[in-house]
Amino acid sequence: MDNSENGSHISYLEYKGKYKGLLSWLLTTDHKKIGLLYLYCIIVFFFVAAILGLLMRVELFSPGETIMGPQTYNGMFTIHGIIMIFIIVIPALPAVFGNFFLPILIGAKDVAFPKLNLFSWYLYIIGAIFGVLSQFIGEGSPDTGWTFYVPYSAQSSTNVIYALIAAFILGFSSILTGLNFIVTIHRMRAPGMGWFRMPLFPWALYATAWIQVLATPIVGITLLMVIAERVLRIGFFDPALGGDPVLFQHLFWIYSHPAVYIMILPGMGIVTEIFPTFSQKPIFGYTAILFSSLAIAFVGYFVWGHHMYTAGISYGSRWFFSFLTFIVAVPSAIKVFNWISTMYGGSIDLKLPLLYAICFIFLFYDWWIHWPDTWFSSNRCTGT
Repeated sequence: MDNSENGSHISYLEYKGKYKGLLSWLLTTDHKKIGLLYLYCIIVFFFVAAILGLLMRVELFSPGETIMGPQTYNGMFTIHGIIMIFIIVIPALPAVFGNFFLPILIGAKDVAFPKLNLFSWYLYIIGAIFGVLSQFIGEGSPDTGWTFYVPYSAQSSTNVIYALIAAFILGFSSILTGLNFIVTIHRMRAPGMGWFRMPLFPWALYATAWIQVLATPIVGITLLMVIAERVLRIGFFDPALGGDPVLFQHLFWIYSHPAVYIMILPGMGIVTEIFPTFSQKPIFGYTAILFSSLAIAFVGYFVWGHHMYTAGISYGSRWFFSFLTFIVAVPSAIKVFNWISTMYGGSIDLKLPLLYAICFIFLFYDWWIHWPDTWFSSNRCTGT
């Protein structure tokens, strides 16, 4: 089925793929199918994490041991966190919505590296399986929490290495996805689609992809250092080996705070498309919204220390990180202003997607209003 009239020479075999049945999914390079593969897997692992969470809640029904011992509870707590953060929340929006919609929105046939895209999904599956299996094999479930804080993660006798490897592989999958999106946006936009004619959801994915590419390697190296500390007894973070546990916290949160924006920026991009659609008018402040996405991604690299106010960092560091944390709220407020301005004077079609997006504003605003209370409470606890 060659369509030569419009200059497109895509054969039926190429369009449908060479394989049928299950193999047509497992060996596909179609960006839409890969996005759906991520979605189906995320749903499955969500139910796994939900079951673990339910079992933990059952254990907390009454004082004392109900259905499991302390070690089993700590293991379930750790694996539940690993699944929810590394397997579900971080990859969900970029990998699912990004893979499915990015090429469509910029007029590309597929992502820049379709085979690499499939490989990143396989890495995701391998990392996820490692994470779940660490609950059941070897020397017992890892009991460090999903943050792997040292010195305990360096000294625990449980399956910490399996969980660390799982998180490392999942991070590598995230890097490849981000790299693919960056190249796709740079090189595969439709003819005539300049940077400032691109839809705002691809801009959100672009900012997210840079975080994936630049921040994720830091946590990957950090996790490898913890493995080396456990296996080779090299003193990076463990005080018993001459290491510094606060250094681990710095390296971990240098990634894990930007990871917050891996989660939220695509969501902001989605509601940015919803508001003009259901207000039946163009988005208000296109340029301001796209630069606010880039600003959130950029400033987000420099605020990790607000996770460490009780870790013994200096007064100057606390001041610096607090100031930048308030600064990163400014581009977020710009987005909210533009979303509300988009609805103003529009022909509002008050359907479920718009109601969802409006609720998003209230939830997001409430979180930013009450976040400073948490910060001041943490500083009062330290006597500063």
